[in-house]
Amino acid sequence: MEIDKFLMLFSNLSGFEAWAWGLVGVVLLLVIGAILWRERRHFGRQGKAGSWLSLRLLALFLLLPLTVGVVLIPGRMVSGMEALAVFYAALLVAAPLVWFAGHVFAGHLLRPALNKGESLYLGASGLFILLSPAMAMTLGQSAVFQARHSLAANAVKGTLAAAMPYSVGSIQRFELSGVGPVFAQSLSTPAGFVLERIDRRFGDAWLDTRSTTRTLYCRNAQDLHFFWSAGEALPELRFYWRQNDRLVHADFVPANASADVAATREFRIAFRPDGIDPPVPIPRERTAMGYFVGQEQLVYASAGALQPGENFDEDCIMPGYKRVALEREGPPQAVALMFRPDVQAPTLRVEIRRPPAGDGQ
Repeated sequence: MEIDKFLMLFSNLSGFEAWAWGLVGVVLLLVIGAILWRERRHFGRQGKAGSWLSLRLLALFLLLPLTVGVVLIPGRMVSGMEALAVFYAALLVAAPLVWFAGHVFAGHLLRPALNKGESLYLGASGLFILLSPAMAMTLGQSAVFQARHSLAANAVKGTLAAAMPYSVGSIQRFELSGVGPVFAQSLSTPAGFVLERIDRRFGDAWLDTRSTTRTLYCRNAQDLHFFWSAGEALPELRFYWRQNDRLVHADFVPANASADVAATREFRIAFRPDGIDPPVPIPRERTAMGYFVGQEQLVYASAGALQPGENFDEDCIMPGYKRVALEREGPPQAVALMFRPDVQAPTLRVEIRRPPAGDGQ
């Protein structure tokens, strides 16, 4: 993962999540420290403390890069499905061989030498140490999520209902080739309004949407924009904000659009050299941007992958949207939109291509 995206993920954590993951990190460091301390103590009693330290350093600065190279380099030398087969073969066969054989060989050369069993043990414990952050994140993710959810649910329990804070715009109807009718509706906020939380109703439960993907609506600053196709189930939402220093809420669901919506327009996207201009804001999670690799192959990049300067909370593709990766991708050539009008059917995908030069865009 790129470092800027990692920092973006970390900055998006709530105070409780940052504290919880910080605690997980401290526990992880204590466990790793205890392992190294016990190893140092054991090999010190054998008179091999220097060899133990040397092998640990060799593993970190020599064997680890070699092992990673054995996994990544062969896969980059082939393409297609063969690349995946080569990658798994290197990961499951070549990488363990290089890692453990390298430990045995290096341990034999050290003075005093480490026997085969000692070298293999250090290889196994070193592998555990390297993988322990990923294991800790996997094991801790569910616990941190459940704890955060419980705290958040308690925080909003018993809040009073208040008047709807948004100005609700009229529904706009479009015709999108390959999909049929699609609809848009915007909710605008008054000046100074700060939305603290959005819940979505699932059965009898209201669940926080902060860490979920949003395809039926998106957020731009404090405004919300809905975009859906005929047949897609509209979400019932609950908004939370502070009024007179108290947390209050209001419920909202977009009106079920019908053929009675007066005007119907063709859904058209304007293409610029550096981005696109959709006719209405569209959720980033249902959008992919197409660009050429070479002169013929069209490749799509999900707009859900954050660009520098974007964040998880503001997830609309607005008019004026710009691709930061323009120099690498070139001008956007197409936009793919995904819809799910029937939960039992596959996702419906439609592509809107850039018009040929001279067609007015």
